Amino acid sequence: MVSKAFIVGGLAAVATPALAVLDPTSGLPIPTLTKDFHLECDLNPKLGLGSGPGDTLWNWISFTGGVWNATWGNGTIELGGHDYQYVLPELAAKLDTRYLLKTSDATPAYIQIKTDGWRTGPPEVLRDLNDPVKADSVDPSLYKFRLYINMNTGDPRYNHVNTTMWVASGMRKGAKVIYDAYQIG
Repeated sequence: MVSKAFIVGGLAAVATPALAVLDPTSGLPIPTLTKDFHLECDLNPKLGLGSGPGDTLWNWISFTGGVWNATWGNGTIELGGHDYQYVLPELAAKLDTRYLLKTSDATPAYIQIKTDGWRTGPPEVLRDLNDPVKADSVDPSLYKFRLYINMNTGDPRYNHVNTTMWVASGMRKGAKVIYDAYQIG
């Protein structure tokens, strides 16, 4: 690799060639995906918060409860979580959610969930998803609803969630959001 040194504004700088884009011989392990949990969250009606930069629309959707089932436990979704989203002019939505899970243990544990993701697809499909009459009939294979999931708890029984990573595929079904989450191994 050849580097060239030069001076920029009195400071020494080094230019290096671009790194290899893909190296099929790197030997790095390929991550695996294992279905780990299913979540169904009940939603309040969307509150429109107005316009944002670049003709985006800002929405707030609070959660009224729900259920979840995982390979490591199950329980309910506590009242009070929310989805804060901004919707681009072509109707793609950036999703930023917070949930609080309660386990069904005799002494329940509480697990915080934070998700980030996107709901994207053809504008006519996304328009139908936002129509209360048509939303239930939209085939989830016609759009992408993808999330990255992070969880945290102080309960030692569920300590493993603090260092686990998940991705999810979801759908909107009436007044519910439903998704299957896959642990990244």
